[in-house]
Amino acid sequence: MLSDLSVNTHQDSPSLALDRQLSFSEYIAKSQMMIANRRVDLNNRSVSAQHIIETNSPFELRPPSGKKTTHGALLIHGLLDCPFSLRNVAESLQANGVLCRAILLPGHGTSPQDLLTVSYQDWIQAVRYGFESLQQEVDHIYLIGYSTGAALSVYQALQDASISGVVLLSPAIRIKAPIGIAVAWQKLTKLMGKPHKQWMYREKEIDYAKYQSIPFNSITQVAALTNVIHEHRRQKTLNMPVYMVVSREDETISSHRAIDFFSNLHHQSSRLLLYTSIEHRYPDKRIITRLANYPAVPIKHYSHVSIPFAPSNPHYGEQGDYPNISYPFTDKKIYGAYNRIELNILNTLHTLGLTRYKRGGLTYNPDFDFMMEEIVNFILHNA
Repeated sequence: MLSDLSVNTHQDSPSLALDRQLSFSEYIAKSQMMIANRRVDLNNRSVSAQHIIETNSPFELRPPSGKKTTHGALLIHGLLDCPFSLRNVAESLQANGVLCRAILLPGHGTSPQDLLTVSYQDWIQAVRYGFESLQQEVDHIYLIGYSTGAALSVYQALQDASISGVVLLSPAIRIKAPIGIAVAWQKLTKLMGKPHKQWMYREKEIDYAKYQSIPFNSITQVAALTNVIHEHRRQKTLNMPVYMVVSREDETISSHRAIDFFSNLHHQSSRLLLYTSIEHRYPDKRIITRLANYPAVPIKHYSHVSIPFAPSNPHYGEQGDYPNISYPFTDKKIYGAYNRIELNILNTLHTLGLTRYKRGGLTYNPDFDFMMEEIVNFILHNA
């Protein structure tokens, strides 16, 4: 059993120690207190301080009154994100009678500096708390993980065969090669005793729901987590059904490794929803492909970050308050799965008059409703 919950708000790093007897409502309250104490931008935004705190905090969505609750979902966000990244997913599940709880991974929702000292074991501990809290409430538990949260979902599922199923959105099964090379170089410089940088990127924090700056430690922890999962999978298998959603053109994680991961799953109720910019046929009939290329809009392909967000999302959707939202109907950009380096190069070429259109990262999923219909059916019909 883990220790009693406490909040450390000193400048080094915050901590929430979790106990399985702790109510989820108290966990939410303590997390919100930590966020309020750690964030420095609460009065420097166009939205209220309370809105920022609630956006970044854990949450619970219970089914409409009168509905019997037998199904529960634990939602686990990704690196640099916060529980808000899975809010649209939770709202769809709630409307279909699923009790949803979203946790806040340590180091997130406060300040990017808090990722300098966090470890993947801290994240595993938070997932375990969320899972145990749901065990007391429902008969069937599904893990829903986005990006790094998907990797954590796989880890937890390998530890507990009682989990009814797993939903993996843009799963960080393996980090894309360029990021992996950067992490390896960082490790090498440390081993050689040379000065090493703490940050992969330092940027202005323009998004109150996601960090823009990236510490090397956070990427290193994700890489270590995926290595641990790889070793565990040599000894264990996932016996429960898995539903995966992947963009083939994802520039953050390796979509090819994610597809290989799925192909090695043996449960016949498992499904892979694959968004792709060009037609592909797979011999595995469990793989469903959907074209992500909308020339008339124009959207070229789906980004890593777009998958869990509905077009109506108040922050990242078509009318959202995020400064860099995708609005392909009027601003004459081409949107897709571009990483920061690609965007800088392509938009420099546009400035020089060498390309016709600017590029932008897609911030929402145009196919969100179809995806959620599939996920709801997966959860309600596989228990």
